[in-house]
Amino acid sequence: MSARNWPSESLLQLDVFKAAGSNSGSRDNALALCNNAYMRAEQIWKKWGLTFEDILTLSPKFWKIHNDPIAWHDGSSITIMTIHLNLAVGTIGTYAKDRPELQRLCADMMDCKAIGQFLLTEVGHGLDAVNLETATHLQDDGTFVMNSPNGYASKYMPPTVPVLGKPCYAVVWSQLYVRGEKRGIRPFVVQLNDGVNMCKGITAKLIPTRHGATPVNHAITHFTNVALPSWSLLGPVGENPSTHEDFLQAIWRIAVGTLALASLAIPALQIASHIAYKYSLRRHVGAPNPVPIISFRTQQIPIFTAVAQTYVLQAFQNYAVKHFTDDSANHQSRHAIATTYKAVVMEHAQASHFNLSERLGAQGLFDYNQIVTQFAEMRGIVIAEGDILVLCIRLAAELLLGRYGVPATTNPNSLLARHEKGVFEECRALAKKYGHRSQQFADYILPRSKDLVEAIGHRMAYDAAVDQGVDKVLCDIYEVFAVKKDIGWYLETGLLNRAAVAEIESTAMNAAVPKMNDFVDAMGVAPWVKAPILAEATWDRFVNNLYTFREAPEERAAM
Repeated sequence: MSARNWPSESLLQLDVFKAAGSNSGSRDNALALCNNAYMRAEQIWKKWGLTFEDILTLSPKFWKIHNDPIAWHDGSSITIMTIHLNLAVGTIGTYAKDRPELQRLCADMMDCKAIGQFLLTEVGHGLDAVNLETATHLQDDGTFVMNSPNGYASKYMPPTVPVLGKPCYAVVWSQLYVRGEKRGIRPFVVQLNDGVNMCKGITAKLIPTRHGATPVNHAITHFTNVALPSWSLLGPVGENPSTHEDFLQAIWRIAVGTLALASLAIPALQIASHIAYKYSLRRHVGAPNPVPIISFRTQQIPIFTAVAQTYVLQAFQNYAVKHFTDDSANHQSRHAIATTYKAVVMEHAQASHFNLSERLGAQGLFDYNQIVTQFAEMRGIVIAEGDILVLCIRLAAELLLGRYGVPATTNPNSLLARHEKGVFEECRALAKKYGHRSQQFADYILPRSKDLVEAIGHRMAYDAAVDQGVDKVLCDIYEVFAVKKDIGWYLETGLLNRAAVAEIESTAMNAAVPKMNDFVDAMGVAPWVKAPILAEATWDRFVNNLYTFREAPEERAAM
């Protein structure tokens, strides 16, 4: 499917998509916008024809839907869609093969007759979810009773309040107790509400909307003596407590989400760089012979870099999905690929959105020009499905200890491959000298964890782009961008000096100038760009529709 032929484009004409926006105002208006978000989410996955099998098998269509620019027409709808499909349907579907009741529930969710949610983290347990306190006790008759023993054990963030009159079912993660013995964290299917009211023993407190982002009805959910049927437990009770390894295997759809959600940054970068580039062509400065601001190198570097990132990261996504879905990959290998991909993609997307917003001047501050709102949405993705920093700390430590590895470079003589090798050799020497449980490891290596993982990711992304035939100009821009991220290492090793880096960058930028308009247009995101600043006509129409304060009528002014 070409980037110019997204199934969702026709949805832009529907009224429910025209109501998208981040300014919710009152609580009632925020809830109304949330209702629209659920309807938009349904429209998107149905337009794509996404099936239950696509979700379970992680088909190419499943991954491709996360590159659809419609995601950034309104970030709330894609948030709801990924929770519903990947986390709820994906998790329940894993256990549904011989369970008709789960098959029926998944069918209702795919038809959007029921809404799916996923409740793992708690107010007091986010990154340490292995210590969650929600408790579910097996009863003598085979049923269960679920409780939140205190306020810190309430589930935090998932949007669980009633909407659209549709019942909501969630995968709720809880400690399982059998005759007083703790049997480990297990997933349960729990009906939270009937679409109008919460179910007996369950409360949901609506959290205020996230600043700058499109509203989602995030909530704090609490359970008090909630009776659950015997079929609610996903998987067997078993004779022995489940292990930490069992828990990691059970929540594997989170790793899927780590990779899938990060992929949403690619269309965000496409839209943001399209806006910044086209505005910089239109905006002229200087007299008596004004020139477009895109002619200045200070404008070209951040914009051209963002465009290059979109092409390189698309190749990186292809690479990451290939390795993630390899049947021979274990969960550690999948964790390594997903973490590396997310760390690099989200760093690029956040930094570029900030830089591009600045290059729009005052216009970059307003949500009607999209970039600043997309930036706010992405802050949520950084945390969702695993906080990047914590994921990197775990991955870097395990790689340094040699517990597993990552795919080797296909371009060992590239600057980025040599950088990756060099920084890891340096940190391995420190780890070997002091030991991974030492204070020195905590002081000198853990703070570099994210940098180490990004070094892997820069190399992987560059390898993928070169191997998949991305234009050399774009690869060169990406390479020099990555070099500048840790220019000190290149100076220390003598591979480059500052003058050489500046020359490499200048050469790449000069080569990109005559090609950049084609690169931007080939991203194919123009239909999803709502910013009025790209053309005189759209700007004039925008200004004419603004509320206007005028002078008092003449007879009143004379009073």
